[in-house]
Amino acid sequence: MIIHRLGSISSTNDLLREMADNGAPEWTAVMAENQTAGRGRMGRKWHSPPGNLYLSVLLRPGMESGELSRMSLLMSLAVYHAISQKGVTLRLKWPNDILWKGRKLAGILLEGKTMGAEVIHVIAGIGINLTMPRETLPGDLASHATSLEEAGIVWSREELLTRLETAMRRYSPSIRGMDWERAMREWSLHADWTRDYVFMDGSRRVLGRPVELNREGHLILETDMGRIPVRSGDLVEI
Repeated sequence: MIIHRLGSISSTNDLLREMADNGAPEWTAVMAENQTAGRGRMGRKWHSPPGNLYLSVLLRPGMESGELSRMSLLMSLAVYHAISQKGVTLRLKWPNDILWKGRKLAGILLEGKTMGAEVIHVIAGIGINLTMPRETLPGDLASHATSLEEAGIVWSREELLTRLETAMRRYSPSIRGMDWERAMREWSLHADWTRDYVFMDGSRRVLGRPVELNREGHLILETDMGRIPVRSGDLVEI
């Protein structure tokens, strides 16, 4: 992985997208000390103060756009293994958050460029909270976010970078369809499926509990209307 290390920038994903369009090779990465316009899924702002890990990695997966949903699961599984430490229980929240005691420790933003059905490239933006004192968090983030420091996980930033690359390369064959079902089973073993959520997709609101993944990697919710598949959207704690 070729990492371009920068100070304060608006967004690692945005800069790497420009580099990708100019022909940067797969496994090019951008890391910033902080982001002034970091963002997460659904257009949310990603609080990005100095002291944490903000990394975007360029992937050229050679897949079709209909297969992109599997990447969220695989990249979250890679990040899960990169930050895991013996004695600390972490969980995966669909589609790609890593939780400790129900609070968000790390998240991923995947942004792809397609041409017809072909995926040209995918930018995997990874944010890991190394240290995040609650008194510094804006709004209601204090009750929803946490950090490696608070969880008692002691990887340094350099150790995390090495572990991230190892884990991402380990799962990259599954992005291309190899051993996909085994990876789904592994993701399910670490999933946060012990509570009810409200699923939101635009104006749609459904109360349910996650129970499994289907073959495409879509989440199955147990609801009053029976089991329904969820392909995209957001899960919100009750």
